[in-house]
Amino acid sequence: MTSTLADAAHRQATAPVAESAPRTRRGHLHQLDFLRGSTFLLVIFCHVLTNTNASDTSFATNALGMWGHFTRNAFFFLTGFVLMFGNYDKADFASLRFWRRRLKLVAIPYLIWSVVYWAFSVVAASGWSQLPFSLDSLLSGLAWGTAGFHLYFLFVIMQFYVLFPVILWIVRATRGHHLALLVVSGAVQLAILWSLNHLSAPEGSWLYVNWWHAYSTFIPYQFFVFLGGVAAVHRDRVDAWVRAHGWWIVVGLVASAVFAYVTYTQRVDSGQTPVDAGFALNPTLQPFIFFAITALYSVAVRWSDRRDRTPRFNRVVAYASNRSFAIFLAHVLVLQLLILPRIDVTSKGWFEQHLGVPWATIVVYVLTVAITLVVAEVLRRAPFALYLTGRPRIPFRRDRASAASERKGTERALEPTRG
Repeated sequence: MTSTLADAAHRQATAPVAESAPRTRRGHLHQLDFLRGSTFLLVIFCHVLTNTNASDTSFATNALGMWGHFTRNAFFFLTGFVLMFGNYDKADFASLRFWRRRLKLVAIPYLIWSVVYWAFSVVAASGWSQLPFSLDSLLSGLAWGTAGFHLYFLFVIMQFYVLFPVILWIVRATRGHHLALLVVSGAVQLAILWSLNHLSAPEGSWLYVNWWHAYSTFIPYQFFVFLGGVAAVHRDRVDAWVRAHGWWIVVGLVASAVFAYVTYTQRVDSGQTPVDAGFALNPTLQPFIFFAITALYSVAVRWSDRRDRTPRFNRVVAYASNRSFAIFLAHVLVLQLLILPRIDVTSKGWFEQHLGVPWATIVVYVLTVAITLVVAEVLRRAPFALYLTGRPRIPFRRDRASAASERKGTERALEPTRG
């Protein structure tokens, strides 16, 4: 059965799309640059917020952090959008070629940065001498994407890359019924999240021990990849809809945010800790995540429509998008250095001790963004930049040709995770 499904998926994914199918014109979508860059800034803020406040017990911190969880799903939406935009109508799509091209540019940085974050955590907590005795934690981190608390995202992206030929097959096979596909996918999504929150595996089993690792698998995020993929296939219609329904999107965003907050307070009142009540995979948070992604995409489309009025901001957006993967990989290391000597949720870093709330969060956020941009610039020019950042190296000394090439590459930055 498995072999039959795989064979069918490969045949459908590699077959040309019928002429009657909706087709997307391949080219640069500036709104994706805006969506990518703004989401990265919000991700950094969420990480700074929870690392400069009492993240386990603070009601306000976890309420804000709960809303901020939409960013991870925004990236999965972006992943589905970009992959489908580039491959839906590609007659010569080949799974093996796709995997060879995509996986190495995420898998190798994932391995390198997992070692970096593992070594940093061991040294910060126990000193250099403990590194040889902590290899088990490294292997566990590699197996589940937990060597750095943000690396699960790369781990999930690699899973979606592996599964993309099947995802492409499903989207092509349901041509003309994409709304039904999203309804089914959304229902499956809610059922999965309800199960993760209310059920448990048999005690003592492997699944029981690893139940909490579900967040680092593709399972709780599949809807947003399909949402992005379907949006890419019907991009013109989607863009027209968000242009015409801005106020409805705002109403949905506010209503869903209130709903998420009310259900959050109910969980806290019923005895859950704020950090558990604000869990990213709560079913009641999903409507807000949907409207937050829709709202941000709507803003991105409206900005893209008026790019000719904001030339300087356009360059900022393109620059940030081009370096986005390097920024994502490095920002947690910068943040962890800034909050030393904080090594767990019960301790306080230097800025917390001396500035207090909310100034510590504001100052650390600004410093994290500024320093990470410098680090990202250095990494993009490092000898092994391709393996550190998933992008070709930028030479330190550029002639006009190389500068023009970089600008062209920046304008063509369509990858969802590596910029």
